[in-house]
Parts: sequence; structure tokens; C-alpha cells
Amino acid sequence: AALDLPAGLGRAVSGPVDDLGALFPEERAAVARAVPSRQAEFAGGRQAARRAMAALGLPPCAVPVGADRSPRWPEGVVGSITHDGGLCIAIVGRSEAWQAIGIDFERDAELSPEIAAEIATATELSTLAPLSRGRAAARVFSAKEAAYKAQYPLTGCLFGFDAMAAHLPDGGMRMCADTGLGRGAALPMQQHLVAGRVLSLCLMPRPAVLG
Repeated sequence: AALDLPAGLGRAVSGPVDDLGALFPEERAAVARAVPSRQAEFAGGRQAARRAMAALGLPPCAVPVGADRSPRWPEGVVGSITHDGGLCIAIVGRSEAWQAIGIDFERDAELSPEIAAEIATATELSTLAPLSRGRAAARVFSAKEAAYKAQYPLTGCLFGFDAMAAHLPDGGMRMCADTGLGRGAALPMQQHLVAGRVLSLCLMPRPAVLG
């Protein structure tokens, strides 16, 4: 509730939802074979998504999944959903104002040196000093997850952690490979610490049209 989000964004939080009757038929079909914990998490995410859309004055709509398992938002809506620690979070905006949205929610915990080396370069980690390398890697991981989720609906591109370079103290994330949005493309990033977790937001407004 304390997040200072730009105008024109709807946000909501839900816990897991055990009643799959709260889902639209096409949503239920997507998790029909999932374990109960995954079903509850999915249903909580969709409940948060509908609450976030309602905050923008939008009617309740299904948010099914595509063949790639990513959310399929209603026409005119962009958004992102994340789950962790018993919380399901959604942020949405109207596509006329927002080009892309990506969010991620992770434990703010130490990652092993082996995992840290796969996620970030020594330069990326050093920008977050005096945080330990393991804790810095967790924050870079969350930021890159949010940035990836933002770009994917636009490009459909799959790539690894080394395709992006983070400079989180400045809210910076840039593509450093010829993939996705293209080398040098900026992916604005902000992070918030919430109850021992890090919430990463990649919010990309649509460029203003000059008349």
C-alpha cells in the first residue's frame, strides 16, 4: 500500500485462493492438472489481477495463459503477476499509456557464489556494495526477472541473464546483447524491500506522441 506508483496503474494483493470456482473456465483449464498449492497460487494471482483492473474501472475479465504459459491480458490492458511467500501481487495499466509492465517478488536472501556467478557480473554486484555478493545477486536476479517479464510480451524473445546489465542504484537496466528490445535498450527499474523480500518493478510508459 505504501508503493508510490505512477498515476494510471492499478495494483492489488491477494493471498492464495483455494476455491477454483473463483476462476473463469479457461483459467481453471490452465491449472486443472496442477498440484493444489499451485492452483491456489494461480487463483490468488488472478484475483489480484481482477482487483487491480477494477482499480482502473475495468470489468472483471479472464486472464488465461498462452501456449508459452504467460498471462494473456484483455485487449487494452498490460500487466504482470508475481507470487511468493503466500502473497500474490498484480499491477496493471491501460495499453494506451503503458507499453509494458514486469514485476517480481523474491526473498531478500543470500544466493550461493555459484548461482550469483550465473546471474550477475562482478561489476553489477559491486554497484550494490556494501551488500554481500550473495545478497546483491538476489536483488539483481529479481530485477532481471521483472525486466524479462516486461519485455517478453513485446518481443517473444528468450535469453539468459547475461543479455541484460543492471546498475540498480540508478534504477538502471539495459540490454547488452542483440536480442529482445535490442542492444542498449533501457528497462527502467525500481525495487522496494517488503517484509524481508524484494519487490522489483519494471514499468515502461508508452512514448508520448508529439503533435
